[in-house]
Amino acid sequence: VVYRVAGRALTPTLNEKVMAGLGRGIEPGGRLPEKALKTAFEALSRFRTIIDGLGIREIEAVATSAMRESSDGEAFAARVRRELKIPLRVISGAEEARLSALGVIAGAPRASGIVADLGGSSLELVRVENGVPGKGETHLLGPLALASDREFDPLQAEQIALKSFSTSKVLEGPSNGVLFAVGGAWRSIGRIDMALNNYPLRVLQNYEMSRSEILKLCSFIAKQSRKSLERLEEAAAKRADALPSAAVVLEALIRKGGFRTVVLSSYGLREGVLFDRMPSEDRAMDPLLAGVEALVGGDERSLEFADAIEKWLEPIFSALPPIFSEQRDRVLRCAAYRLADLAGVLHPDHRADIAFEIVLRGPYAGARHDERAFLAAAVARRYGRRSPETSAEIFERLLSPEAIARAAALGAALRLAADVSGRSPNLLQACKLSYQPNGELWLEAADGYDALVT
Repeated sequence: VVYRVAGRALTPTLNEKVMAGLGRGIEPGGRLPEKALKTAFEALSRFRTIIDGLGIREIEAVATSAMRESSDGEAFAARVRRELKIPLRVISGAEEARLSALGVIAGAPRASGIVADLGGSSLELVRVENGVPGKGETHLLGPLALASDREFDPLQAEQIALKSFSTSKVLEGPSNGVLFAVGGAWRSIGRIDMALNNYPLRVLQNYEMSRSEILKLCSFIAKQSRKSLERLEEAAAKRADALPSAAVVLEALIRKGGFRTVVLSSYGLREGVLFDRMPSEDRAMDPLLAGVEALVGGDERSLEFADAIEKWLEPIFSALPPIFSEQRDRVLRCAAYRLADLAGVLHPDHRADIAFEIVLRGPYAGARHDERAFLAAAVARRYGRRSPETSAEIFERLLSPEAIARAAALGAALRLAADVSGRSPNLLQACKLSYQPNGELWLEAADGYDALVT
């Protein structure tokens, strides 16, 4: 993955994956499969060529379960370092768990619960409290580790998983009932859940599933054939072989840990590696605000205008009853201020619809699905339209009538700020918007700026 890193915002600009199958069928201490080694080296050779072609100088490469559990993993890593000049490091299970937890925290700084990262060969578990990871552990429960030449046996896989979890220190003691699920196989299960429930917002980051829903779905998936799974959801078809065992492990984990909610995280090990090396001042940034700033391109004039809007509107909106919570409302408003100039260069006939879709489904972290819907509605209204009729179901399922009304008011206020000032921070400061005790809004221009108000 090639990332554009802007402060805390991690935006993938290239993402290519090769399923080499290094962990398929190996026992601890065994040798890596020759065919898989050949596939992996060819893929890494291609990646090295792309890295050179793009002129990328900062490279992070980690090897996980299959490489550390095998007898020849370090020798292969040494070959990669020697011949391809890729600084590949083999990390421990505890380190993998820590980095996966940091990845979740990179996208959800207030995360509390247990992070579970299911890779090809292993499952890493680590507890996080208010955005701080504890000590992690690893279990050999990945789809490749559970694979055999015989037909998949859900009961046998469940017994293996429960036996492994019986030794877990992370699962001991109380939790707040939240499991952060990381890994491609579990994201595929989330896609299937979205498809079966006709969920209107197909964004995997922060997608939530209740205990009863996920247990029924896991039990269903574990019994399905590959062809049946391929018909369920097109994107999940790529991982159809891994889904039954991934579903069994997830079900066993939920029952053992007593989790009430499963939250999918698209951020994991890779983002954790980047977050781990990030300066402390960047890590302290709010990921939503950093993400929307990256979305608008970090244009200095747009950011200055956002600051001016914040000074202009905060006295009014901060006095209103909160919709989400006082703290989250403040963050969401600040995000909306930064998005106020998002679609200025687009054709007027299409600005509202395009801006709505970008904000609703954009590649940024730090927002729940209802918060994405709120921001999208506000930005659509900023460009003069109500939210697209095709998205009515999103608001019915994700937002209260009060939240929809507040988003419309915020968007209209953003539009007024842009129109009265010509999107000039200096001219906006020459005007004042105030809310009067009798319920009226007053717009006043300073001496010498009467021409702004027509």
